[in-house]
Amino acid sequence: MYTYNEIMTQDQKLEKTKDIIQSITFNESAVDIVLFTGCGTSYYLAIAAARYYQAVTGVFAIAVPASELFLHTETYILKNKKYLIIGISRSGTTSEIIMSLEHLKGDEKIRTMAVTCNGGTPMAKLTDELIALNDISEKSVVMTQSFSNMLYALQLYAAKISRRTDMMEQLEKIPALVKSALSNGKQLLQVTEDGTKKRFIFLGSGAYNGLAKEATLKLKEMTQTECESYSNLEFRHGPISIVDHETVVILFTQNETKEYDQALIKDIQKLGGFVVVIGIVSKELQADLILSLSEQVDDLNRLVEAVPYFQLIAYQSAIFKGCNPDKPRNLTQVVNLS
Repeated sequence: MYTYNEIMTQDQKLEKTKDIIQSITFNESAVDIVLFTGCGTSYYLAIAAARYYQAVTGVFAIAVPASELFLHTETYILKNKKYLIIGISRSGTTSEIIMSLEHLKGDEKIRTMAVTCNGGTPMAKLTDELIALNDISEKSVVMTQSFSNMLYALQLYAAKISRRTDMMEQLEKIPALVKSALSNGKQLLQVTEDGTKKRFIFLGSGAYNGLAKEATLKLKEMTQTECESYSNLEFRHGPISIVDHETVVILFTQNETKEYDQALIKDIQKLGGFVVVIGIVSKELQADLILSLSEQVDDLNRLVEAVPYFQLIAYQSAIFKGCNPDKPRNLTQVVNLS
């Protein structure tokens, strides 16, 4: 299957992406705000990338759905601020991205960059700078290795322009760590092949909130399973009411959140929920299934290492349910507005 092959080979693509970013000379002119934008998976990628960029560079960064930029321009673009707008699109032809870039073109206070897997497209021609990962050519409808590689590219970009050699050294380890993560997928079968599990919740905070949203989308796309995503501690404020014995909660834990995560896990388990934890965990932390990430890198640089786990949850669930991951219901590879 295309989808499976593209999930399982993304570590090789990450190596190529690393070389591509190292070879590009970027415009480092100062701006006030960096605005990351995309649609669907690319928007969730933007959420993670914006949080990462701000933490690494110290420059204010936000993520906005592409349609918002032409529908509600004044809500996001301030006249007295300089912007770098980073548009993300696997195909480079997504309608809302093109419309947003065309809408903003000509504003002297706005500089633009395209991040795409197809450099010869209208999106690329509309922007001042380009990160083109042309070696990634997914046949699958759902985005897998394109998501991990475009996110990785933006992490490398942030580390490079801020001259954060400490972050760059950690990021260089990611392809090997992703390869290791891809070999651990069988642990997930106890969840994905359990027919009693009907509902999935993904929890992630900070940059990991973008991953939680993308994980939810992957499962919906491949299986049409009932699933939702929240910031870790926000889950208690109402949504926890849906937890029962049919519920699986996948929690992305971090050093910043570990003090609170164990109590949250216990609350979920008391209600009958099955809890999967992905991240660095202490010996004291207990959950129903723990998928440990590498201690060689810190939480922010571990983002892409966590990606294979939720992609495999979606893929394995689809196979178990008899769905075809290569042909998800009601979806096409590119969304164009008519």
